[in-house]
Amino acid sequence: MNKKVVKTLRNAKDFLLNPHLAICFFIGWIITNGWAYVALGVGTYYEYKWLVAIAATYLAILWSPLCAEGIITFLIAIFLMQKLFPNDERTLKFIKVTYRRYKSKLKRKIRHKKSKKLIISRKRDRVQQNAESEYV
Repeated sequence: MNKKVVKTLRNAKDFLLNPHLAICFFIGWIITNGWAYVALGVGTYYEYKWLVAIAATYLAILWSPLCAEGIITFLIAIFLMQKLFPNDERTLKFIKVTYRRYKSKLKRKIRHKKSKKLIISRKRDRVQQNAESEYV
């Protein structure tokens, strides 16, 4: 296997199986999802229809394909990790490096799209000017 792939897989494994991150991810999941499951159970047990309705509606939204709940949960987990475990330098460094890498890639793509649009608009202007000059 390629050394770069192996290194990436090892870094991902170390990052995802980190106990500090697992604790923070669980807390983030409770904040974003867990309350709805608990509310659904409590509402069903005590027959609170309003609580069941709220929890079921929220859970239906969570299970829709366009819900960004996983991203929000992960962002909450990273925030909690920075606050609860500031001494876990290896994981926090991995987060910062990965964030910078993807941020620079995104900026590069945006810059490339803008330059591509500029080139297309310049060509369109030249074609338009040529067409106008032919009619005059």
